[in-house]
Amino acid sequence: MFASLKHVLRVHRNPARDAVSGRKRIIAVLEQLKASHELLSVSVAGCRAPATSAILGVNENRNCFMLDELSLQETHRAFLEHRKAVIQGRLHGMELRFACHLLRAGSEGGIALYEAAIPARVQSVQRRAHFRLPLIPSLAIPINVPRLDAKPVTGQAFDLSAGGLGALLQTRNIPSRGQILPDLSISLPQSRPLSANIEVRFARLDSTRHMLRLGGRFVGLDRKQERRLALFLAEQQRKRRRFGPR
Repeated sequence: MFASLKHVLRVHRNPARDAVSGRKRIIAVLEQLKASHELLSVSVAGCRAPATSAILGVNENRNCFMLDELSLQETHRAFLEHRKAVIQGRLHGMELRFACHLLRAGSEGGIALYEAAIPARVQSVQRRAHFRLPLIPSLAIPINVPRLDAKPVTGQAFDLSAGGLGALLQTRNIPSRGQILPDLSISLPQSRPLSANIEVRFARLDSTRHMLRLGGRFVGLDRKQERRLALFLAEQQRKRRRFGPR
């Protein structure tokens, strides 16, 4: 799946607009966003800040996809009123952006759900600067946040790069975008913990796991920390190329 999706994203693009086009290719991108549980940034005209959401399903026959409840009530109300938004997200090293047109809205178990039309194209905005390592169950990397709303929080990373990380944390407190979380402890295998400051890029409650899903970038890593991360990531990449995931 990963190799075929890279082919969709890198080869079948309009060079003038750097966009993925073609219905089947766009559906493949939406399906992978769902399968990867990627958090999406949803912007609606007139709202001060983007909300976060995720794709819950793709219905090729009905030419639509299902979007989870937006994290901000202001954006939710504006989306229902204007019926259009701009969605941005990350997928396998690519920054993606596409228009979202609301077809209908409903709810399930008190949680809002939105049915949106499959977009005509998905624009590639930016390529990720760093290799991202998706973490597998046998490669656990515990995270400790000493202060999130004045309380210590623990969790586990689900991806890691030289530029930042994604993590699931045992809390329902949601930090704001741009907030700096100081002195995170990242327990790399067979190594002393790495201490880092993280700038929050997205944060959302994961309704399935009842945890905070957070993505952030490292701020102010020194050269020794950068080298430790780079060596760890390079070693894991070599192992996966040679032996497959461990």
